[in-house]
Amino acid sequence: MRNRVLRLTPRVQRRYFSVDESVKKSTKKDFEYCVDLVQNRDREGYLCGLLMPREARRSYYAIRALNVELASIKDARKSEGGEFDAASLALKIRVQWWQDALNQVFGDIDEQVAAGGISLDMATSCWNNPVVRLLNDAVDENNLTKRFLERLLEARAADLDVKQLATLAEAIDYSENTFSSLLYLSLESAGVRDESADTVAYNAGIGIGLVTALRGARFRLAKGECPIPEELIAKGFPYHKFNLEDPRSEMTEGDMQMLQDAAFEMSQKAALHLSEARENQSVVPKHARPCFLPVVPALHHLSKLEKAKYNIFDDTLLEQDQLTGLLLLGRTWLTGVF
Repeated sequence: MRNRVLRLTPRVQRRYFSVDESVKKSTKKDFEYCVDLVQNRDREGYLCGLLMPREARRSYYAIRALNVELASIKDARKSEGGEFDAASLALKIRVQWWQDALNQVFGDIDEQVAAGGISLDMATSCWNNPVVRLLNDAVDENNLTKRFLERLLEARAADLDVKQLATLAEAIDYSENTFSSLLYLSLESAGVRDESADTVAYNAGIGIGLVTALRGARFRLAKGECPIPEELIAKGFPYHKFNLEDPRSEMTEGDMQMLQDAAFEMSQKAALHLSEARENQSVVPKHARPCFLPVVPALHHLSKLEKAKYNIFDDTLLEQDQLTGLLLLGRTWLTGVF
C-alpha cells in the first residue's frame, strides 16, 4: 500500500537555524488556541477530539487546527470579476507560508535560505504561530509523516481556483488527499501505523469527503461554486445563478431533478466507501477506533439526505440536531463500532 511507501521514505534529520528552543515549544495556551479554533470552525471535529485517547489529543487538535487554517484560505476568496485574481494571488501566498512552515517544522528549509529564496526572518516567523508550535510538538512526539501533511496542503492549494471538479474520480482523489490524510495522521497520533488500518482510513476518508461536499453544496452554490462534478451534471446547469434565499428561482424542474440525481449518485459512492470501512473496522486496534468518529456525522447526514430524497435544498438538512449527533458519537465511542 502506498502509505507504507510514504512512511518508509527516509526522514530528514530535523535541523533549525538559531531559534531559541523555548520559541518552538508549544504551551498550554497554544493547545487552548487550537482547541478553540477547531471548536469554532469545525464543531464536529472538536467533539470527536474530546473522545480521542488523552495521549493523542494534543496531536489531533494540532492536525485539525492546521486543516481549519488551510480550509479557511479558500473561504476568504472573492469571486467577483477582477477581485478573484487579486485575492487568489494573496491567498496563494498564504498557502506558501504554510508550506514554508511545514518545511521549518521538518527541518527542510535550510537550502531555500542558503540559496537566498527566502529570508531568515521569513523562514523562522512561523514559530510565532500557535498552530505551528503545537504541530511541531505533535511531529516530535508522534513522528508524523510529512507527506500526509503535504498532501493535505497541496490538495487545498490546488482547490483554490476550482469552481467545479470535472469527474467523480477527481472528487474521490480530493477526498482521499484531504480527509483520508487527516485519518492517517490521527492514527499515527494514536500510535497506529498499520496497512490494514490505513485501508479503513482510506475508505472512510473518501466517504467523509464526498458527504462533506454534499453537505456544503447549498452554500457553495450560493458562492458560484458547484461541489458536484461536471460529469454528473450537464454542462449548461445554471449553478452560477443560484440564489440562497430562493434556491428554485433560477432552476427549472428539470434542473432540480438533475441535481437530485447527481446528489443520489454521489451519495451512493460515499455510502459504498463508508460501508467498506465499516466492514473492516475490526482490524483497527480498539484504542485507536475513536480516530474514526468523524465517520458518524457523515453516516448521519447520508441518512437525512436519503429521507429528503436527495434534495440538497430540503430545509430538514439544515436542522441542528445536536443531541442526536452527540448520542451517536457517544454510542460509537462506547462500543468502538461505527
